[in-house]
This record gives sequence, C-alpha cells and structure tokens, in this order.
Amino acid sequence: MGPYDVTGRRWRHWAEELTYPAELVLGTLDLLGGRETTGKLIDGAWRILDEEIVLGEGVDCFRRASERLMDWRAHRHAGVRVGAWRTAVPGDVVRIHFAGTTSPCLILRADRGQSEARLVYGTLPGHVECGEEAFSVVIGDDGMVRGRIVAFSVHAWWPAKVGAPVARTVQTLITRRYLEGLIP
Repeated sequence: MGPYDVTGRRWRHWAEELTYPAELVLGTLDLLGGRETTGKLIDGAWRILDEEIVLGEGVDCFRRASERLMDWRAHRHAGVRVGAWRTAVPGDVVRIHFAGTTSPCLILRADRGQSEARLVYGTLPGHVECGEEAFSVVIGDDGMVRGRIVAFSVHAWWPAKVGAPVARTVQTLITRRYLEGLIP
C-alpha cells in the first residue's frame, strides 16, 4: 500500500507537501529491491546513496536491530536527534535535528515482518535535502542479518548547495553511523 492509499485528511495533507515528485514516492523501495525506478531519478540531479553492512547473526540480532531502527536509536547513535514521541509510525511527521538544523520528514513506511524491517521517510519543506531515505534490516536464509540504507536526494538548503562536496561527505558519514547504530 502506497502513501496515497492511506486514508485520513492529515496524511493526505502531508503527502501533498513532500518536496520531491509524486512519481518518486517510495522509489527507495524499488532501489532496495534491485528494481529500476523512474528514469526521472536516473536522469536528474539526484544523488543515489546505497550502503550496507552485516549486523550480526540470528533471530535475536534481527529483532534487536529492528527495534533500534524503529525507536530511533540508530539515529541517536549517529548524533542525530529525532523529534518523535513514539516509535516510527506511517503518517507521522518527525523532525531530524543535526548540526543546528531541523529537517521535517513524513514517515511513509514503517513495517516489520518475519525477515525484514523497513523504515522510509520523505522530505518536507524546510528539510536541508530534498528526497527520500529507506532503512532496511533483513535476516537472510543463512541467518545473517544485514542493515542497508538507500536514499536519493539533492541539496535544498543553500549552505549545502554551496558546500556540496562537504555536504555529500557528511551525508555518507552519517549514513554509515546510522548503520553502525543498528548493531545490537
């Protein structure tokens, strides 16, 4: 079910406020699944980030890593504060605080299954970036637990545009710290 399938006036209002094209909403799930997303993402100025690490092994590791994702501990580990009063819930607006900035996001997906947990959020007006980020914790048939983050973005904040190489480096470092924060 996509974000536009969810009912509720509040959800529809925020989904209309996303700062990137509607045809790219949940495009990170396509990228996670190895599927191509629309040519607009490939042909545009979007930066695609895709990082993965092994978190450990076994069902307990999967459960604990999934909890760390959904209750924002991976974000805190990276030095990022999240203005959220509960674990991740689709339709909630959260505010990401980092280095003196506050960036609002709409949670598009937050689900846990037997073998995968996913969290996806998209940027709202005022975010330093424009795009979407997906977090995934997966336990494979071999029992190995992996964390992966896929994102597409362009800089929306003028200091990030001016200092693009530095901003991209910081984004990559924070992504790696998020992944480390998933390790139970």
